[in-house]
Amino acid sequence: MEIRRRDKRFKEKNEVIIQYAADRRKINSYIEINATTFDLSISGARILSKKSFSVDTVLRIQIDLKKSNQVIKVDGKVKWVKRMSDEDFYEMGVEFQHDISKTVLSLLRHLYGESRGIPSTVS
Repeated sequence: MEIRRRDKRFKEKNEVIIQYAADRRKINSYIEINATTFDLSISGARILSKKSFSVDTVLRIQIDLKKSNQVIKVDGKVKWVKRMSDEDFYEMGVEFQHDISKTVLSLLRHLYGESRGIPSTVS
């Protein structure tokens, strides 16, 4: 099985707030739920949630980055979902939809930090 990861993943548990549309016909009808990251990269995250979302659903995500004491807000598209065995939780892969360079820079600083050095090239 070939692993096709674009970016290095960091195993981290961070608090997440997922915001999604309760009724797409109504403006500003959002529901918020709490979740947690399992791992995090520049391009996405593996998130544990009590709610399941369909693949290709776009979610508004707020992540409280503990290590760097930053909060980032980013939209993410659900790429896969798996129910956790014997639990009422769902694991999902979310690909970030970066449209704000500030979010990318915050993640770079958080994940690579000063001790590891921010990479000068992206592969």
